[in-house]
Amino acid sequence: VIIVAVFHEDGILTVYDFENELIEFEAINENLKQRNQKLRLEIDALKSNPLSIEILAREKLNMVGPDETVYQIIPLEKNTFSQTEN
Repeated sequence: VIIVAVFHEDGILTVYDFENELIEFEAINENLKQRNQKLRLEIDALKSNPLSIEILAREKLNMVGPDETVYQIIPLEKNTFSQTEN
């Protein structure tokens, strides 16, 4: 009877496994709730604040304003110039 209670498909071990899975899923669910809340705040900011849209466009899409000029500085490689001895 004890063996059946422990090892049966509805036994204690199965219940224990389900409880562990439940704990994992609850943690995942909580993380997703927090992420959703963060995304909702970002959406609200984008809807209500034009500056938020500009910041996002600059940071994520590398966009610039129509009256701005972009200068890109490319570092020289160390061995580009070699010194010659005379």
